[in-house]
Amino acid sequence: MSINRDYFWFRLFKTRGIDTKLLVSIAKTLEAENLRPEMLPLNQNDLSAQFPKLAKILKGEIREEDRDNVSAAYEQLKDHGINIIYPSHPNFPPHLLEIAPILFVKGQQKRLMSDSVTIVGARDVSDKGIRITKNLAGELVGKGINIVSGYAEGVDLEAHLGALAARGTTTIVLSEGIKQLRQKSAFKQFNWDRDVLVVSQFDPDTEWSAWDALERNQLVCALSKAMVVIESGPERDTQGKMSGTFITAKAALDLNLPVFVVNPNCLDNTPKGNVDLIALGGYSFDPINGVERIAKHL
Repeated sequence: MSINRDYFWFRLFKTRGIDTKLLVSIAKTLEAENLRPEMLPLNQNDLSAQFPKLAKILKGEIREEDRDNVSAAYEQLKDHGINIIYPSHPNFPPHLLEIAPILFVKGQQKRLMSDSVTIVGARDVSDKGIRITKNLAGELVGKGINIVSGYAEGVDLEAHLGALAARGTTTIVLSEGIKQLRQKSAFKQFNWDRDVLVVSQFDPDTEWSAWDALERNQLVCALSKAMVVIESGPERDTQGKMSGTFITAKAALDLNLPVFVVNPNCLDNTPKGNVDLIALGGYSFDPINGVERIAKHL
């Protein structure tokens, strides 16, 4: 009996004691030794004899008592149409290895390899900001670009819907487990299965948390070749509350991802976050003629 690759990586992901760092180490060891999971013996002694380096990494990590629970969880994913993307999978972007070695996805997997642009912004976006978001998303998909965002109310939602309304595609990056996803009513008019890809790096049953939302930022950046900021609050407001948009854009800047920030003068009320992000190295742009400029960076 050979090892199922999907199950191999899912079992490792669910095994106590195996974290992201160890998953990365296993992936690198398999690649270095030109191995595939189905080539590994199921017996621990045989594994130690044939592939001692890999056996040393895995030794003592896989607990027999977890087997039934992991198997049941795996079957549930398949029943929900959820797929697992892992290192060496044909649709796994290699540069994601250190960020999220295992992804849970629903939709067209190949979109992970698309030319994509992330659009982010405030939940309480202005009416003008909404129009800018929809227009930009529509123009970008007209150039064959996939739109990435985080499925929150405000700019995120308008970016997804703007892309779909223009007959394009969009990727939803969750800050929770993929089994927590609920389709919002605004999407029912579109072909969700064909045009929407949902991605999560977290255990499928994980509920939303602020910490995971922060961790998700790097994946949002890594799935795109550029980021667009519509409206952003300051890094911290007068009450000390942090802006998710600002933090995400700052993470993109730290990763040397091109960040295009709507010129504050193009908006009715100057968003302080936009001003600050431009000062940090974001590109100020006029959304009326800015799409060509963004496309040049892809």
